[in-house]
Amino acid sequence: MKKTIIVIISVLFLITFMAGMFYIFFGDPYFSRSEFDIPDKPNDKMISMFNAEVEKEIENHTQSAMYPGYIPESRQNVIMYLKTIKSIQSTARYGVKSTRPRNELELKIIFNNGTVAEEVYTGHTCSGYVSPCLLMKVEMNNGKAVKIFTNGQEKKGSPEWIMPDLNTLIEKTISYDIRRNHDKYFEPEKSQKDFDREWENQQ
Repeated sequence: MKKTIIVIISVLFLITFMAGMFYIFFGDPYFSRSEFDIPDKPNDKMISMFNAEVEKEIENHTQSAMYPGYIPESRQNVIMYLKTIKSIQSTARYGVKSTRPRNELELKIIFNNGTVAEEVYTGHTCSGYVSPCLLMKVEMNNGKAVKIFTNGQEKKGSPEWIMPDLNTLIEKTISYDIRRNHDKYFEPEKSQKDFDREWENQQ
């Protein structure tokens, strides 16, 4: 019995040792940070593209029939919200070259007052099985982009190809405030008292 336990412990130790050596020499095959995870390449041509998409998103979330239910004040509220943002940066949870499942594209939003919103969900993923996804850092002033840095992946294709990336960045940034401040965009949600009152008035 003791011999069996010693053998099992020896095997577990050997497996642990081999895994450690593999990690030291080859790194984590699922978690791979690279130069493409740093958006440090300026692209001034994207500034006007980004700001044009901002205007479209403001309209979509306040005026468009595709997004019904917004209160009239929502337009001004989203404009005021965007003016509180200092920068928006997209990141890949495990790195743009990672092949790990659920490698979510997330946003980091820094506000003018110093507060930070990290790991803001976008619903999009990056995969190391294809080309590294586009990462951006947008510096803002008064609700508009003034500087944009990327990891250089936008240059691998036409300018039109990155429009969905710009749209995602802006739409998810706005959605973050909508989730936190529902009543600034929609009529207040009904409470149980409201439901009880409706039943009392039901003929």
